[in-house]
Amino acid sequence: MNKKSWFLSIVFICFTCISANAITLKFNGFIADEANLLSERVENDLNMTLWDLQKKSGADLVVVTLPSLNGRTVEDVAIDIGRSYKLGAVGKNNGMVYLTALNERKMRIEQGIGLENKISVSTLKSIMNEDILPYYKQNNYEAGIQRGTYLLVDTIAQVEGVTVKRQGICPTRLSGASGSSSRNSALPWWAWPIIIIMPIFSPRKRSFNSSGFGGFGGGGGFGGSGCSGSW
Repeated sequence: MNKKSWFLSIVFICFTCISANAITLKFNGFIADEANLLSERVENDLNMTLWDLQKKSGADLVVVTLPSLNGRTVEDVAIDIGRSYKLGAVGKNNGMVYLTALNERKMRIEQGIGLENKISVSTLKSIMNEDILPYYKQNNYEAGIQRGTYLLVDTIAQVEGVTVKRQGICPTRLSGASGSSSRNSALPWWAWPIIIIMPIFSPRKRSFNSSGFGGFGGGGGFGGSGCSGSW
């Protein structure tokens, strides 16, 4: 076999390996809920909030849930998503991946290289350990994803110098396994009628229109900065 044939064979093998490891997701806006953990209402609220973040800062924060990592590490999959979908604005590389893998009970917050010097890993760990994982440990994934996403949006918006309009309600922080029940019991009796009646008279929420979504920014610079956790 001549040198040209050897070269073409090596290129083909490399391409095959890359293709085998590449992950394909079905995004609805900024969310790829492959594990079906989110309701339509929550997905819409998060998408509207994430869309506002992108419009004002160029930052792409994607929320991904997977049934399984299929033998890969949560770190590799998160980096693969960030690079493959070119998250973050060109030149700014201010993308972020919030990944949850259900079967392995693992999660990862991966930030683009443009955010590495703006958001400390300790800040991400705090959000993960104090705001997300307590909900995951109760198998309340939707509330954990809601709270985690809103806090990550706030964190990115702050370092990018913008104010993001949040749609939807952010679940409160849990203090532990009994945090939810203690929080509910702390509400005064007169608050419950208001909570029940208010949605009836509230203005109709805006819906995320995926047809108007222009896609991700085209950055894709990810160097492996972030934090991982399990529950």
